[in-house]
Amino acid sequence: MGRTWSKAFHQGNAIYQLNMLASIAVDSADARFVDLVGLDIRTIRVLRLIGDNPGVTFGEITGMTALERSLASRLIQNLVRGRLVERRNLPEDARKFGLYITPEGQEARDRADRLSEIGMEVLFEALAPEELAAFTAAMAKLADWIDSDAYEEKSAAAYAAVQFGAGGSGS
Repeated sequence: MGRTWSKAFHQGNAIYQLNMLASIAVDSADARFVDLVGLDIRTIRVLRLIGDNPGVTFGEITGMTALERSLASRLIQNLVRGRLVERRNLPEDARKFGLYITPEGQEARDRADRLSEIGMEVLFEALAPEELAAFTAAMAKLADWIDSDAYEEKSAAAYAAVQFGAGGSGS
């Protein structure tokens, strides 16, 4: 991995920086997860959600993961084909199916959870415990804010108020 990405990081705004940090952190660990668990990190995220929410539906998974529907469908299909997840009709509505982790899926998840622990130890080694706590709290606060109706309303209003002149610059 090239070590020059941090220069661009420091030139970006906070949203760009957050995206870049997440991408670099995931990319640096993804190949290890594939080698040691047989699954990439996005697939493991879906597996974990299914394990934590037995009977979860496809629609619920797409909402919880913020993945595009076709990608989520492909990841779930791979988990089903690999016998890590199974589909079962839901007792309350036989027209719908829920997703359930299998014993093999739980074993893969357990391996992935151990790798995640190791990865987080290495990733956050540069932060003091109080810095890590503040960072984690700030992320949780942002997640709750972004998931709120108030954020949606303010965001829509802020962007709706933007007008560009003929030259393309904001006014």
